[in-house]
Amino acid sequence: MPKFPQRSVSASQLRPAVFTRLIPIIEQLEVAPIALHIGDTFVPPPAAAMLDQVAPNLPKNAYLYSAPNGLAQVRSAFCERWTRLGLQGLDIDRVHITNGATGGVSAALHAWVHPGDEVIVLAPFWPLVKGMIKGMGAVPVEVPFYPEMRADRSVAEVVSPYISERTVALYVCSPNNPDGTVLTLQQTRQLAALCVEHDLWVISDEAYVDYAFAPNEHHFIADQPGMRERTASVYTASKSYALAGVRIGFVVGDPAWLETARRVTTHCVYNVPVACQLSAMAAIETGDGWVEQTRELYRQGAEAVAARLQANFHPAQGGGYVFVDLSEELDGQPMLDYLADLLHEGVSISPGAAFGEVYENWVRVCYMSVPLDRLEEAIDRLNHSFDRLRRREPLRHDGPRTLTL
Repeated sequence: MPKFPQRSVSASQLRPAVFTRLIPIIEQLEVAPIALHIGDTFVPPPAAAMLDQVAPNLPKNAYLYSAPNGLAQVRSAFCERWTRLGLQGLDIDRVHITNGATGGVSAALHAWVHPGDEVIVLAPFWPLVKGMIKGMGAVPVEVPFYPEMRADRSVAEVVSPYISERTVALYVCSPNNPDGTVLTLQQTRQLAALCVEHDLWVISDEAYVDYAFAPNEHHFIADQPGMRERTASVYTASKSYALAGVRIGFVVGDPAWLETARRVTTHCVYNVPVACQLSAMAAIETGDGWVEQTRELYRQGAEAVAARLQANFHPAQGGGYVFVDLSEELDGQPMLDYLADLLHEGVSISPGAAFGEVYENWVRVCYMSVPLDRLEEAIDRLNHSFDRLRRREPLRHDGPRTLTL
């Protein structure tokens, strides 16, 4: 048992973000790089959701504690819109409002997972989920998955070898962060059947539900046979409506276990701010046209990357990113040294090791963080930098020497 000044073993396993090691270099640059490393957007939120529009109409009780599971009118607005999107069986008792999708994923894990349990994490994955699992004393089991789906391998063939007697849950993200894969209906059904066969809970991270690019379509795994009771479907106003700063997410599931998740969040944050909930509700109620326009902007960004970026990657089917394999270009050079060098070229991108252990020579490129003209400029800079790597030119700037996750 740790005593002062020691920290808990589980907390000590939570590593700082890899990119933070590059921030001192960014701060020394005269001109900030074009930021393609962050998962944010250049598009402002729907006008009605702006806090200066929400504030004048706040109810008098907005400054008091509110329901830990979220305001009923906000949950009702969520149900109405997500029912139109195709998610079946919704009512407000199946919806819990959380601090972003992060809060929703965490609440579900705490409701289901014991120390020592194993959780299948389909990779590449959103980085925070691995830390959440380890922080609970459980074991994240990484399964290289989405590139295999692009190769049309069966879900069972890819995932089954990683399932053990200790496996209790599985995490899936489609449209995927970081590689832009959108699972097909057949793949979604195969994954659902595998989870039913092995009695697994499922966390379905659907943060990018609004951003599947035609002809690709998002499919709700909770709607597949046997899945509604075992699935936590997680959504976020951060991605659907560019409201990352208001920290509003939604976790949808069976009331029997959702009540346990509510108790977890009650003991962590109690309730999320009323003003932020009302901001999200305004976005939901007025934002359909905004979503359509924003999807088109992101699609244009994805197409620009697909057409212009000279590297090894799968074009995005949805979401906000592509995941690029630089194994041949790097030829053994340390990733963080290269990323530090790239900062002096005027572009920042994310190191792949944050998204899975086998991706240390990969990088994530975000195409939704800057307008199209800036994105095209960044792509040209990336192509020039990748070409220098292929010619085995030495890096021109010093950076961190090792990559530690």
